Amino acid sequence: MPIYEYKCKDCGQIFEILTTSRSNTEPPACRHCHSTRVNKLISAGSFRSASGAPLPTAAPAGCGCKSGFS
Repeated sequence: MPIYEYKCKDCGQIFEILTTSRSNTEPPACRHCHSTRVNKLISAGSFRSASGAPLPTAAPAGCGCKSGFS
């Protein structure tokens, strides 16, 4: 199951949703203010350059600090 990361347009909170691709038709509600005005973020685990080139050496390895994974 994929984990999607969102940022609320109203309160600015960043949160994650573990979901199936079938249930991903409507935007989720923010866990802090319950707004559905959210933007899906590009997480480190789902980003890959088109050329397949490695990330620059200054880029941190692994998941982002907000993901909860280490």
